[in-house]
Amino acid sequence: MDTYIIDSNCKYYGLDTPLLMENAGRAVASEIEKRFGTRNKIAVFCGLGNNGGDGFVCARYLSKENQVTVYLIGEPDNIKEGAAVSKWKLLNHLNIEKIFIKDSSDIEKIRSNFEIYVDAIFGVGVKGTLRRPYSDVINRINEINGVKVSIDVASPYFMPNVVISLHTPKEGATTVVDIGIPKEFNYLTGPGYVNKLNKRATDSHKGDNGKILVIGGSKEYHGAPIYASMAASYLCDLVYVASPKKCAKVIKPYSPDFIVFPTEKSHFIPGDIELLKALSEKADSILLGVGAGREQETVETILEFLKSISCKKIIIDADGLYAIKDNLEIVKKNDVCLTPHHSEYRMIFQEPLTQDNLLINSEKYKITIVAKGEVDLISNGKNIIKNFTGNAGMTTGGTGDILAGLITAFSTKGTLLEAACAGTFLNGIAGDITAEEMGYNFRSSDMIERIPKALKFCQKF
Repeated sequence: MDTYIIDSNCKYYGLDTPLLMENAGRAVASEIEKRFGTRNKIAVFCGLGNNGGDGFVCARYLSKENQVTVYLIGEPDNIKEGAAVSKWKLLNHLNIEKIFIKDSSDIEKIRSNFEIYVDAIFGVGVKGTLRRPYSDVINRINEINGVKVSIDVASPYFMPNVVISLHTPKEGATTVVDIGIPKEFNYLTGPGYVNKLNKRATDSHKGDNGKILVIGGSKEYHGAPIYASMAASYLCDLVYVASPKKCAKVIKPYSPDFIVFPTEKSHFIPGDIELLKALSEKADSILLGVGAGREQETVETILEFLKSISCKKIIIDADGLYAIKDNLEIVKKNDVCLTPHHSEYRMIFQEPLTQDNLLINSEKYKITIVAKGEVDLISNGKNIIKNFTGNAGMTTGGTGDILAGLITAFSTKGTLLEAACAGTFLNGIAGDITAEEMGYNFRSSDMIERIPKALKFCQKF
């Protein structure tokens, strides 16, 4: 699991950052001494974030039996994380040399007489070209003889002999150390998934933060594509909606946030496929089937549409699930997520929903499945992740459409598994906030209005 996700989720479940940072630094120090002994001269290079905080703790433990120097790249006042600040302040009371590298002119302060050089500069999440003085620091360390050790992952361009990963193996890991995170936390949703996929670059332009296509609606069911589209519109830049003409007439005036394309009849027909294919080229992800109805022509349209496209992220919900139930092999051409409740799961796979069956079918068809229930079960065939958010008020019609819209929007920024975990967690939190404010007698439209509050709740972690 992504370190950013697990750190955020741990805060939500009550395992806070200072404790994990302490455990990480101690475990890395122990691993270094196990490999290289004690009485070494060690330089620990620390950045201003959480990886730097791990380095501060590591230096503190190493200083008991070794001669340790901490190089801080930047100013102490600019250390970003509160947990890292407290770990830095502890070093002020210890016999540890501290050297500041404020700009590239300070590179000459990096000495070549250490036996071990520890990289606690960036950690996960930093890739690509580095600005100075970070690039100069890393180039200088690479030039020096001595053992190079990275904490969690190697900083960009750093060339380690050993990478000591925390909790789970990362790219290039030599070994993994336990930092006190229960293994069960790998299999729970949490705000980390939401926060990771809800990031927006400050220099992004319209469309950079996701474009989705919602294919759904019929003369009987206009609410489903509206709910899904409204939910998605909080997360992505552009929402295209393809819907039969009578339904489209209702959807279009409902919100100026949608770009609506009506088809010719009151339900989808095979003649609509060329339009749907053209629209799918505009979108990063597609939601298929919400409120589409079960007319035979609609079923044929959905199947032929799926056959006609490939390599697309597609979330299939509601009547879309009915359409594919006897043609499951069709999903293998694309990156697909199915979102059935228990009875829909039985309809699709002709067997009861169990965790074993869920794993088997996810792997067999190379899909992600979100099995909705009191506890949502999410699988991509490798493991099962559980979501515990939500409440009894969410049995009202439309909450599943909201979930489908959220997953579709999130999938423009990450994998379908990450999107499914983010969508189920956020959907449940929105429902929980609604229940807290209104009791269990609420509508799906009440939930949609609280999605921004749910996003803010996740940002606390």
